[in-house]
Amino acid sequence: MWKLFSSANSPKHSTSEKTEDRSSDANGKTPETSKAQLYTELIDLVELRYLLKQRKLNQQQQLLASNLGNHHATRKGRGMTFSEVRQYQPGDDIRHIDWRVTARTQKTHTKVFVEEHERPTFLVTEQTPALFFGSKVRLKTSQAMNLAAALAWCSLNQNERVGGIGFNHQQTIWVSPKRSQKSVLNYLQQTLNLQHKLYRPATNQAHHWPKTLQQLAKTARPGAKIFLIGDMMNMVQTAMPSLQMLKHHLDIVALHLVDPLEKQLPELGWLSLSRTFGDDPVHLDSFRRQTQKKYQQAYETSWLMTKELLNQQQIPLFEINNQQDVIAQLVAHRIII
Repeated sequence: MWKLFSSANSPKHSTSEKTEDRSSDANGKTPETSKAQLYTELIDLVELRYLLKQRKLNQQQQLLASNLGNHHATRKGRGMTFSEVRQYQPGDDIRHIDWRVTARTQKTHTKVFVEEHERPTFLVTEQTPALFFGSKVRLKTSQAMNLAAALAWCSLNQNERVGGIGFNHQQTIWVSPKRSQKSVLNYLQQTLNLQHKLYRPATNQAHHWPKTLQQLAKTARPGAKIFLIGDMMNMVQTAMPSLQMLKHHLDIVALHLVDPLEKQLPELGWLSLSRTFGDDPVHLDSFRRQTQKKYQQAYETSWLMTKELLNQQQIPLFEINNQQDVIAQLVAHRIII
């Protein structure tokens, strides 16, 4: 996606202005006020817990029903454990008939499964330079951390184990899922450390998401709940083979972060856009209706393609605005209830 890095008429919409806020003063120190604008602090993520005391995660089947319409998924035993074999009763699922016992007893028997009560939550939180962007309120990296924290606290409210992966352009961190506040804080702090290594926006790299999902495949047990948080448009372009392998035994929800500026140009006259710093900019007249329309269509096309690819895998996809309250959006999408 194109990013608005400079504007002849309105510097306040420029991400480069946010990055320039890191410039040193006369003593060579970075102003603390700039740091507060660019980076998330752990205390802000802890405060979310007190706003979520009565909230819990919605069931995957409910998310599929609301997001995919009539395309309901069959769990195929994910997150289910064998309980016993008993004689078949009307209404039992014929797919669970135990043919060996049936042949031996000459009476139809079926296997009984119960849903596992413990289904850990894995958070996969992107903190790459591609998310180090925001036109107002906060950067997308900060909203990604808000999402991770909110989902972690809701999981802990249900007495479930929480852990996951965080990654930026340089490294990946892994925290094993545990049922403790200390573990959640550890995950959030380590992921925040990745965020604090970002200095300016840049384009996505093709290897980020595939590498991360391959690591997830080695660690996540069948039936676990997975929340993918980041740029889902880039993810589907680079990591669909890895995602297809995961979705067979994991419940996956995709949360795509977007800034309103990526969807619609501000009407500010001539604007300069580039994919990253150092690229030759493209100059657009934002007052032209045709320019506005083409810009909006570019995002809508990418969004619909991403949604269709994930729908085919029966993975719910939700759009999260980086300027709006994260809890309100999770409730509106019924991700938490």
